[in-house]
Amino acid sequence: MMREFQGVAVNLLQQMHYADHLAPISVMMDVPMLFVDPDEEEACKRYYPDITTISIDFADFSPEYLIANYNTFFMSDLWDRDVLKEKFAPLEKRYGKRVRNVHVPHGFSDKGYYLLKSAREDITLIYGQNMLDLIASEGYLQELQSYVICGNYRYTYYKMHEEYFDNLVNEEVLSRFAKQQTTIIYAPTWLDIEESTSFFDGADAILANLPDNYNLIVKLHPRLEEDDTVRYYQITGKYEGRNNITFVSNFPVIYPLLKHSDIYIGDMSSIGYDYLVFNRPMFFLNKEQRNPKMDRRALLYLCGIPIVPDQYSNIYTHMEANLSTDAERFSSVREQMYTYTFGASLPFSTIRDNILTACATEPKWHAKRPIEKTD
Repeated sequence: MMREFQGVAVNLLQQMHYADHLAPISVMMDVPMLFVDPDEEEACKRYYPDITTISIDFADFSPEYLIANYNTFFMSDLWDRDVLKEKFAPLEKRYGKRVRNVHVPHGFSDKGYYLLKSAREDITLIYGQNMLDLIASEGYLQELQSYVICGNYRYTYYKMHEEYFDNLVNEEVLSRFAKQQTTIIYAPTWLDIEESTSFFDGADAILANLPDNYNLIVKLHPRLEEDDTVRYYQITGKYEGRNNITFVSNFPVIYPLLKHSDIYIGDMSSIGYDYLVFNRPMFFLNKEQRNPKMDRRALLYLCGIPIVPDQYSNIYTHMEANLSTDAERFSSVREQMYTYTFGASLPFSTIRDNILTACATEPKWHAKRPIEKTD
């Protein structure tokens, strides 16, 4: 008999950028999103108005609260199988129920440390073949014991609400510019353990040399402020007065920003993979001078022009020199990379059914023992 499904989407650390991944899953699976911060709850309801939310006091949030009310968690935080077992094995006996945790990736990551952790989750959502191949190339495929192919469900969700989201981005972001003109989006990642970000050593060159005939959206990763607070505010403070530059830190919905951006500048950010669906010019700040033909984790750089550090200050010269031939050189490459990464669009009903099946299947990693409720 299929186990009763009692799901909830949980954003443990209240990371607003996780909402763009969890909210569509919450709607797809018809489960609530749990909040312990009323301000975060209200913000999320503004950007994702069709979600159902519940809120509790932070003091009441605990593993026991979760298992008492739910048996399936959807999270973008990393909780591998060992953590799940440690937190819930005694509670499973007490409550006589098995809990499952579905890891919802917050974008396509090329980062090795993240790939291992995501492969060791209870159930992992996988975008498509690229993610599977990347996990295999890092030697972690044997760790991936249960997964569901989900495709680019976030883009599907965006298209379902396109008019609403486009109105939001016009109101909150695009209206800041003095005039309409070609718009570039610069989306640096954060300063992770691999020091992937280009922001602290590359942003000055990108911002200082921006020509007047371009608008620039700087999509700030929420972690950058914590990574180097002083440098973060030095950079943003220096350029926030420019009428063709805007910094975006509290707008979590990615696809309307990308739709209204004509050119992409990135580094190792997963937003680069999101941008592929629009098949437009891409430039990559390649601070480690990775060779995409040799480095599996730099594969995305095949879809545009890599810019090495000593070229940062001349990026717009390189941009102008390559825009006229971009479609001819890269259009088919980007199409192929998008298909390889996300595959064909999947109906929400199909993804939902596959997730429910995975949740109802006895986990391979768990000791196969009956769960008997104890007093």
